[in-house]
Formats: sequence, structure tokens, C-alpha cells
Amino acid sequence: MENLIVIEGEEKYQYNNIKSLIENFINKNYFNMSKEEKEKELEKKAVANTWQSNIKIVKLEKKTSDFDENSFILYDEITYILSMLKFNKIILLEKTSANIFGKYINKQNIEDNYIIINKFANEIMKTYLEK
Repeated sequence: MENLIVIEGEEKYQYNNIKSLIENFINKNYFNMSKEEKEKELEKKAVANTWQSNIKIVKLEKKTSDFDENSFILYDEITYILSMLKFNKIILLEKTSANIFGKYINKQNIEDNYIIINKFANEIMKTYLEK
């Protein structure tokens, strides 16, 4: 099994690393885009995923611990994915040993092979944006 498993509706996708998840889930050319193109792509996708839910989108210019936890946070591709998880637009399972998103949480008492990252999305977001 791969390190990351994304469940979106009835579909299930597997990825070995965060880069392949981003390329396949956000845009296959994401890492070849300019900063402005990346921002526009993430904003477009955020709007598409929140327009029916009345979820507020907040664009951050820099990392900060001061943000509205009830909003869809756009800083970069990581916060986009974490926001998708936070609002259960997708479900993300990560192999416990992978330490992709799991590196931001305490896994000491977790004995399962996979962690449901959605449960920790706010905690991961806070830690990620503080660094």
C-alpha cells in the first residue's frame, strides 16, 4: 500500500508522496507554475469546493498562528489540502510511518497502520503555519 490514500466520494486514490498527491489532486503542472499561477489555481479550486457550503475563504500572505479556524485557509498547497480535510471534502489516510502530515502530530498512542489525517487537520494546520 502507498503512503497516502485519498477518498473522494466513491473514488479512492493512492500516492507515495505529497508531490504526487499535489500533482494528481490539484494540477499535474502545479510545480511548473509561477507563484501567481499557483495562487490562482488554488483559489479557483477553493471556490469550487466551498461555493455551496458558505465557507469563508481566507488567503494568508505569510505563516501565522492567528487565523480563523472555521475558514478555508489558502496559503499554499499544504493549507489547501488541510482545508479540504478539515471540511471533509476528501478523506486522507496516511501510513503511520510516512511522516508526511503525521510529523505534525503526536503519534505516540497510535497503533494503527494508517492515520485518518482529517481528525488532526486543525492541529496540523496550526503547527504548520507556526513554523
